[in-house]
Order: sequence, then structure tokens, then C-alpha cells
Amino acid sequence: MQSLEALGEAVRAMKSLSAHHFREARRAVEPARAYQRGVEHLLRGVAAPFTGGTGGAGLLVIGAELGLCGSYNAQVAAEATARRAVLGRGPTLCVGHRAVSLLHRRGVAVERAYTAPTRVAGITTLLLSLAEDVLGRYAVDRLASFDIVSSRFEGVGLVRPVSTRLLPFEGSAAEATNGVRYVGQDAFAFAATREFLYITLHDLLLDALASEHGARLFATQSAERWLDEQATRLRRRLAATRREASTQEVMEIAAGARARAAEATHPDGA
Repeated sequence: MQSLEALGEAVRAMKSLSAHHFREARRAVEPARAYQRGVEHLLRGVAAPFTGGTGGAGLLVIGAELGLCGSYNAQVAAEATARRAVLGRGPTLCVGHRAVSLLHRRGVAVERAYTAPTRVAGITTLLLSLAEDVLGRYAVDRLASFDIVSSRFEGVGLVRPVSTRLLPFEGSAAEATNGVRYVGQDAFAFAATREFLYITLHDLLLDALASEHGARLFATQSAERWLDEQATRLRRRLAATRREASTQEVMEIAAGARARAAEATHPDGA
């Protein structure tokens, strides 16, 4: 019982922490998506400065860093393995060391791994180096494309890994804007593409973080229910054992009393 109670306290603490980070990430998801849609709308009216080459296809996998969400990482790794097989040759980058180990087991070589953020505040620090590496590899290696495999948030405990095309951005001349003021068309296109790259990565990292904490929250809730059931079952067993012990003691006392009464009635043993 003491072991179950100690484990229950640890699970409840992780549940409370996951719920806090989940609410924090969930509040930021919709504003980030709205901003990303606005930048994408502006970018469709200009010619994208970064076009695809012939150097293979890059892949970025966004997994988790902490425990208690094994199925989350497993599903992301499975989707990334399938996507890597479709894309063929090219570099693979991965956020989250747990996902890296799963990819290695599936035969996918990871060129660089990043520590996954555990809260919203950690996304900004990761985003700077991540965007630089993605854009640098895309431009220097003349990659044909760069995709991202991550989990989109659809609810607590609902994990659905998806693949998103990050580069090149495919605009549409039919959606061209009425012109750009104050700056040149090329400067605006470069700035808009850079902003689109940053906000898309931020949106996907934020969405993945909300999904991860949602999966961990669901896992801790399930673990808490299991511990409660085990504790209840164990209490019943202890109560039954104590009743049996009490009954045995009463029977022994009664037997002893009968024996003493018999000795008093027949002191000579006849």
C-alpha cells in the first residue's frame, strides 16, 4: 500500500504538470495558426525566392523528449519511416532524442538531433537554430524539397502524425496581390518566405507540444485510474485477510475456553 501511494503521488504530480503545460500550449495554438494563414496568404502573391533543386529530399521529424508517451513517439516514428521511404535519399533531422532511438531501430539514419522543448517558452530557442539548419541544408545541398513529420493536435490523447511540405513554397499566380509598397518585390518575397518558414516551424512545434502533453496527460490519467483500482483491490484483500485472521483468533480463543471448561469439569481427566 505504501508503494502504491508513493507511486500515485508521483503520477498525480506528473499529471498536474502535464495539464499545466498542455493548457499553456493549447492557448497558443489557434493564434499561431491564424498568423501562419495570414503570412501564407501574403506569400501567395509573390514569387518564392527559394526553388527546389536535385539534391534529394530533406525530412524533419518532431518527436518528444520526456517519457509517459511511448505510443506518441512510436506513431511519429512510423510515419517518418514511411515518409522517408517515399522521399528517398536526403538528410533527416529529428527533434526529441526518444524519437531518434526509434528511428534508428527502424533503419533511418538521423544526421542531427535536437532537444525537444518541454514548454512553450523553449520553442523560441530551438526555432532559431532549427530554421537556420533547415534553410541552410535546403539551399547548400540544392534539395528538391523539405518535409516535416509531426503530430497535429486533435484532442487529449488523439495522436495523428502528418507530413507537411515546408519547402519549396508553392504559390499561385492567380492569387497575386495588388503590388508591394515601399520595398522591392524581391525583398518582400524574401522577407515573407523567411517569416513563413519561421511561423510554420513555430506552429508545428507548438502543435506537437500540445499533442505530446495531451498524450502524456491521457497516459497519467490512465495510470492514476489503474493505481486507484489496484489500491482498492489491495484494500479489499487486506480487509478480507484481517477478517480471516480475526475469525481464526476467535475460534482459537473459543476452543481454548472449551478446553479449560472441560478440564474444570473433569479435573482427573476421566
